[in-house]
Amino acid sequence: MKNSFLLILIGIALLGIFLQSCDPVEPPSTENVVEVTSDITSATIWTADKVYVISKPDFAVESDLTIEAGTVIKFKPNYLFMTIYGQGKIIANGTSSAPIVFTSYKDDTNGGDTNGDDGNTIPAAGDWASIDLNGSTGSVFTNCKFLYGGNGTTPTSTLNLSAAASATIDKCTFAYNTGGKNGNFYVGALHADNASNSTILTNNTFYNNELPLTIAAEIDIDNSNSFSYNGSGNTYNGIFVSGNINKNTSWSEDEVAFVITSDNMNVEIGKVLTLGNNVILKFVEGSTLNLLSGESSLVNHDGTGVFYTSIKDDDLLGDTNGDGTLTSPGIADWTGIFLDQWKSVGYADWSNIRYNDPNPTAK
Repeated sequence: MKNSFLLILIGIALLGIFLQSCDPVEPPSTENVVEVTSDITSATIWTADKVYVISKPDFAVESDLTIEAGTVIKFKPNYLFMTIYGQGKIIANGTSSAPIVFTSYKDDTNGGDTNGDDGNTIPAAGDWASIDLNGSTGSVFTNCKFLYGGNGTTPTSTLNLSAAASATIDKCTFAYNTGGKNGNFYVGALHADNASNSTILTNNTFYNNELPLTIAAEIDIDNSNSFSYNGSGNTYNGIFVSGNINKNTSWSEDEVAFVITSDNMNVEIGKVLTLGNNVILKFVEGSTLNLLSGESSLVNHDGTGVFYTSIKDDDLLGDTNGDGTLTSPGIADWTGIFLDQWKSVGYADWSNIRYNDPNPTAK
């Protein structure tokens, strides 16, 4: 009898397990997911208890968008842009323990399995396009993460300060984004080569991007940004610089090189570019740095560890042109540093200049 009763109990338990396994699988909860299908046209706050999914192509921010610490914003795949228009701006102040995250719809690590595919898709660089500040002023990004952006038919940024936009970008992370090189044009995951010179870029971390950062030449860069994390750098690991300098400017970053991408970069008359110790300037093919007030235009030009060299020179701060060891530097890779002083001096012949043209065409 005891054995029969035990067998009955086991049978009931097995039946319960079978019936439970036949219950329909509950879909993922969507109570905290907000699908964004219309533009921001009045002051709006996005809160940390929601996951915001951008599904509108060319999504426009035309007023103040304030984003609370800990909020996750996801972009559906491909050509999805967030663009600032008119008086719009984004105020995104995260914290170290509750960062604001801009990421892919496929990213289950941040905000959970929003696309409901039980992890069958994984995020990758270029899943979504970019956020374009489009000439606006006053946007602030603090303790934000920008992940998996840069979708485009040509290299595309993830955060673009186009049309002389200005912003404060501090303590942010840019990781797993594209960017890159298209002919002679360089695009950073953070693309500030058309930004206002009042833009502040401090304490940010860049890793596992194709190309991390491009800037306009007049933007001050201190030594607080980092270009690697846990040993992972970026493919084109440098700060790529274009334009001229018509205000006193300071560059101090010494983890990666500053790469001069303009054919002719001028430090204008009466203005100075100050270099920190151990700063390396690399030059693309044929490029020239013109000091219009002569040697005095470049403060600390012979400082400890300061060098001027070819973009192909991997011996100084590593592989900046992203080709491993496929290319090696050579004489006349770039033109040189021209000491203008109304064209009475000629090219600098400092001992810390490498791989320049020893016989450049006279100006």
